[in-house]
Formats: sequence, C-alpha cells, structure tokens
Amino acid sequence: MASITINLGDAFLLDTPPNSEHLYIAIAQTSESTYLFVNVTTRRPNSEATCVLMPGSGVPNFVVHESVIAYQYAREMNVTQLAGLITAGSPIPKGSCSAAVLAQIQQGGLVSSRLKNKYKTALKAFLGIP
Repeated sequence: MASITINLGDAFLLDTPPNSEHLYIAIAQTSESTYLFVNVTTRRPNSEATCVLMPGSGVPNFVVHESVIAYQYAREMNVTQLAGLITAGSPIPKGSCSAAVLAQIQQGGLVSSRLKNKYKTALKAFLGIP
C-alpha cells in the first residue's frame, strides 16, 4: 500500500456504514499521529446547518451539491486507521479544501451542538483557544 500523508483540509473517501463512500475532511491534529476528521454529507431538512458547503472554489470536487458538515460523525484517526477505511480505487486524498473553507469548518465545529465535547476540546486546543 502506498504511503498516506494527512494534511489539514485533505478529503478522503471512506468506506463506512451504512452506505459506504462517505467524505471525511481532516480539520485538526489532535496528537503527534492522530487527526480529527469530520463528515461531509448532502444537506437534508434535519441537517445541522452550522457549516454549509456549496460546490465551487475552495471545496473538494467531490462536493457537487449543497452539503453540510455532519459534526456528529466526527472521528479521530491515525494514518493506519485511515488507510484501512479508504474506499478501494479512490484517489488519496480525494481532494482538499482551501484554507478559508478549512477555517469555516473549524469555526463551525466550535459552535456545533452536535460535535462531541472531547472533539470540541481537542479542536480548541489545536486552534489555541482557551
């Protein structure tokens, strides 16, 4: 398997339940080898609208319609865990966010009511927020 490097803002297509193929974006480094990833999903009526992404400049090409960050599905992973979940045949990474979009996603995580407290604490620490 090719070596995988994780850069903040990189998007990876992961084979996760229930429907496989979910886009996850690295938004913070939480330890020397672990990163916080958040899920991108199609916007639905009950979606948290803390961070809405529209197709276009700054978002991964995989985002082709109005999407949201589903902070409730955030997860911490290291390179080995990530490698085990990447959808077979998917480019690595699948795309990446601009610095502005990454900052928008990070700021959304700070105010999201659905991001687990342990991840919110890790995100604050990474961003240098007391």
